[in-house]
Amino acid sequence: MADAVTAECAAILSNISAFLDGELDTTACAAIEAHCARCERCAPVVAGLRKTIGLCRDAAEAPLPEAVRERARLAVRRLLRDL
Repeated sequence: MADAVTAECAAILSNISAFLDGELDTTACAAIEAHCARCERCAPVVAGLRKTIGLCRDAAEAPLPEAVRERARLAVRRLLRDL
């Protein structure tokens, strides 16, 4: 079955979060990178997650408009008042 996930792919994907977070040693990272260089299934998954993480990090650094900040402050005050 061509669409079956291999044991190697499953192992790669089970470590993908640690890989993208920089929590793996260089040997494990090299193994994942080598696998993705030859695996048409895992490469786009890893690339997509890497891009998504980058976009999230960029968005986290963007300043919020003052109107959004004020709405958030008011919502927190209401929540605290209702406790």
